[in-house]
Amino acid sequence: MIAMIDKINNERISYRELFVASLKTARKLKDLGIKEGDVIGIVSDNRLEYFVPVLACFYLRAIIHPTNSSYHISELKQAYSNSKPKIIFTSNDKMEKVAQLQNETDYIKEIINFDNNYLDIVKGGAILESIEKSSDCDKKTAAIVSSSGTTGHPKSVVLTQGNLKFIMRNSKYLILSYSSESTGIGILPFYHIFGLMQTMTILNCRAKTVILSKFEPVSFCEIIEKYNVHLLLIVPTIADFLAKHPIVDKYNFKSVNDIVCAGAALGYEIQTILEKKFNCAVRQVYGMTETGVATVCVLGKKCKLGSCGTPVPGVEIEVIDAQTKNTLGPNEPGEICVKSVQVMKEYLGNPEATRATIDERGFLHTGDIGYFDEDGDFFIVDRLKDLIKYKSFQVPPAELEDVLKSHSEITDAGVIGVPDERAGELPMAFVVKVKNSKLSEQNVIDYVAERISVHKQLHGGVRFVDDLPKNSTGKLLRKKLREML
Repeated sequence: MIAMIDKINNERISYRELFVASLKTARKLKDLGIKEGDVIGIVSDNRLEYFVPVLACFYLRAIIHPTNSSYHISELKQAYSNSKPKIIFTSNDKMEKVAQLQNETDYIKEIINFDNNYLDIVKGGAILESIEKSSDCDKKTAAIVSSSGTTGHPKSVVLTQGNLKFIMRNSKYLILSYSSESTGIGILPFYHIFGLMQTMTILNCRAKTVILSKFEPVSFCEIIEKYNVHLLLIVPTIADFLAKHPIVDKYNFKSVNDIVCAGAALGYEIQTILEKKFNCAVRQVYGMTETGVATVCVLGKKCKLGSCGTPVPGVEIEVIDAQTKNTLGPNEPGEICVKSVQVMKEYLGNPEATRATIDERGFLHTGDIGYFDEDGDFFIVDRLKDLIKYKSFQVPPAELEDVLKSHSEITDAGVIGVPDERAGELPMAFVVKVKNSKLSEQNVIDYVAERISVHKQLHGGVRFVDDLPKNSTGKLLRKKLREML
């Protein structure tokens, strides 16, 4: 039975091959001294072998920490500063920067290249003979996933085995309608909690995944038509493509009977177009890395326009007044707070941020503003936090501001998101130059592009100003920046 197919080169891996490769990899990791609680990193695009080390870590009760493969070296250092993986899996095209990371840090003992020494492991390596059981495994850390949290630089979200089991159970039986006859599209990045849990759910259902490492319109449409894909798990940018791009009309999408959109709010217009075009429900999912992906979802086929549905089983949600902390009732917008078994354990190495996010009652404060109506259906309307939502990525303004202020001709900088129909928001910078500087807007854009991954770049442009609005303690007033647009 085929587990995964690479759309571009048509290579494939069966469930048996995946299982044997993961057992051999687990044995190799054990021989290298990896034990329970050790961290293994992955720096790679989506590929057939990606989940081999993921499964291997589960067997050993080691911890997997996948990261964005487009990260620059400084971002990799930040991402791994607390988890300190002893081994990193990567590929030929990422090998140079991972080798540089090893040279500039003291925790990476081994690099395993999917295109090189990994092949020796799966071709000639020994198999792990037994898997030890643990009575308290639900409390053990299983994965660390990078998230922006609610403020500042990206944080490392700690998810336990219990978290993942709960998420997968809800995904398999309630949210994602996969069966052993289904085919899913592996377009969402496997390092992202959304793509990670989708693919683990597909594997758990013994279904097939066709991998497309980056979105390409023709290939995406070909997969849907050739493999009779019935469930499309997408983000708003792909929803926009499906709704408006003329190429979609050239393909047979009659197999599609369920569309699930997450990552950011889907506009009323696009939702309506998709429902008419595909003659099926377009369901929205609300969640975040810290809450274990989906906490609110439309579980049936009937969808209220603009609603992300009701809390999934096992999830308790309160809407509170952000100022008074009082609990609010129907149709009263406030901060969404979540309590559940699937909520993260903590931010790794950051107890202060953990305490600021999870209160003494166990409720995680999302920073998102929303409300529920008389039927208990939730609507997300705004955010407390300053994070910019570019496509399905969260971009922390503070990180961009740090990069900007490192320029010798920039004295101060403030970053906000400007609305964009396709991407949601575009990062835009207000920049204060040193006196008599000839720095241009393009100079600034290029400077940032050389130091940070593509989704964090200044797609919204640059505006030069004489000074930035701040309060009496020097805190940047982003609301005032937005008023300056």
